[in-house]
Amino acid sequence: VADGRFQASTDYAVLADVDAISICVPTPLRKTKDPDISYIIAATDCIAEFGGTGKLIVLESTTYPGTTEEIILPRLHSNGDAVGKDFFLAFSPERIDPGRVDYTIYTTPKVIGGTTPDCLEVALALYGTVVQQPVGVSSTAAAEMVKLLENTFRAVNIGLVNEVALMCDRLGLNVWEIVQAAATKPYGFMPFYPGPGLGGHCIPIDPHYLSWKLRTLNYTARFIELASEVNSSMPEYVVTKVADALNG
Repeated sequence: VADGRFQASTDYAVLADVDAISICVPTPLRKTKDPDISYIIAATDCIAEFGGTGKLIVLESTTYPGTTEEIILPRLHSNGDAVGKDFFLAFSPERIDPGRVDYTIYTTPKVIGGTTPDCLEVALALYGTVVQQPVGVSSTAAAEMVKLLENTFRAVNIGLVNEVALMCDRLGLNVWEIVQAAATKPYGFMPFYPGPGLGGHCIPIDPHYLSWKLRTLNYTARFIELASEVNSSMPEYVVTKVADALNG
């Protein structure tokens, strides 16, 4: 910023002068808990209109496996350009833990999947200047699945420990003592802690992208659905416990 190299604009015409484009837009859920990828579609259509030829285009927004090749690729193909030749397309999910000083953008490995081997090579070259360890995977769908696994892992384990909290309440045990003691095991255990459900912009939403995709393939992601059910019940449980405590 101090050197004047950072410029912000709301004019998509500036895309004609860049070499690489990252799509970083919201991917919320609809009221039906189905994916809302309208922001991805809108951004892609603007890129196609103002010039994606000769550029690397990377989707970084979390989404379901297949989005890059099923939604973005056809729109960029519409002018006759060939992927891996006339333009390059990849998916590389963001990995950031705000406030952490030990894992920065540079020191956190970054997963990258390309639509073609040449797309992957170009994307690795770009991110290799930004991160210490770019990690290439076999496809954009694989990279999309990696991100959903990471966040679903957290959601499911939070759901597990929340249910353990409910169990401990009925058993007359202190769940915090139980988790902290279990965490002394140096292998095979990672501590998660109970709370009033899920928070943030990612963990409560992203697992639903995966379960929705699986429903289109006639498969029910039972772990995800059950974890969501448990986590969604926690606010009422916490409020009830607080009310009971206040009422003596």
